Amino acid sequence: MGLNYKCPECGTSLGYEGLCWRCKAKHKREEINKWTLQEIEDKKKQVIEKLKTLDDEFYKTDEWDIFHDLMTIGADCSEISKVALENNIFYPSELYYKASEKITDELIEKLINAESSDEGSQLLCCVAMAGGKKAQDILHELKVNPKPWRKSLYVDSDVYAEEAGWTFDEGNNYIKLNYDKCYSFELGDKKDENGTFIGRKRGERCPHCGCELIDILVIDGKDERFSFLGLDGIITASCCPNCVTFATDGISNRFTLDGKNEILEYEGMEENYYRDEEIESLVNNRFVVSEKERHVFYGAYGDDVNTIGGFASWVQDWEYRECPECGKKMKYLAQIHWDTIEDCAEGTLYIEICPECKIVTMFHQQT
Repeated sequence: MGLNYKCPECGTSLGYEGLCWRCKAKHKREEINKWTLQEIEDKKKQVIEKLKTLDDEFYKTDEWDIFHDLMTIGADCSEISKVALENNIFYPSELYYKASEKITDELIEKLINAESSDEGSQLLCCVAMAGGKKAQDILHELKVNPKPWRKSLYVDSDVYAEEAGWTFDEGNNYIKLNYDKCYSFELGDKKDENGTFIGRKRGERCPHCGCELIDILVIDGKDERFSFLGLDGIITASCCPNCVTFATDGISNRFTLDGKNEILEYEGMEENYYRDEEIESLVNNRFVVSEKERHVFYGAYGDDVNTIGGFASWVQDWEYRECPECGKKMKYLAQIHWDTIEDCAEGTLYIEICPECKIVTMFHQQT
């Protein structure tokens, strides 16, 4: 099929008549963001009524997507949590995000009495999403004194906690792994290379494959919007866009707050799959940071929006790398979906940070 059509809004070449996927996703986001209070209540009731009729397999229903839409705008889903628990529905775990103390206590009781690894793994995630000291204490207890079904799981309870953006160490000290604020990138007239932006040529070539090296993300920590990062300066994350998609250990940088950085040694490819025009497309995007703060789950359920902070939309499982300097778990910082800045690209680039060591690590996931 030839690319005989163009998206009437953005001009992207298409093999069909109508809007491209990006513009469709944009319109859906705009619609959800404009839901009235009454529309939100109606959507919540729709989800609740569906949960009441299910034994399981919530993910096969239209209401699954509606619930995720509600989460992206930060709707109060406490009543949904209550009904989900009454009907023993424990997937997705976000059903119990910051659940009430009563619901958290009931989840913990069910977790303690779980009899199988399938039941236990789902409840571990739900308790982690509920959060709080009780949740932390029981997950720590189950790591120290695991249930028999733990033998059938691949990881300990502290790794299950990571899905909710936190974990704990051997001494049961709480460790935060994400940020409680989120901003998105939106299409503008022209990106602002004096602020926070995606994509800029470094004027250097990869020593392994010869591809153009890119400052893939630059964050202005002096911008009030990003004061939650606690870094009063410029954070620059740079990589080879060709090698980072194959590098098992990702690509790490040591940065200074004047905007400079050092790309640390990384595993590279011999062949460069990037054409010069693809690099041009990547760096010539028009993304600008949203003026409005987004809910932490704004970018958690799709590959249409690039975000800083909040929760990631993991293509595979959640993944928090260890800082190459201090060895501690890094914090999730940002995500860039390759096909938002490069046509027909696949997968997502995740960027994590160790604020103390001033290290960023970039790595790739795809199906």
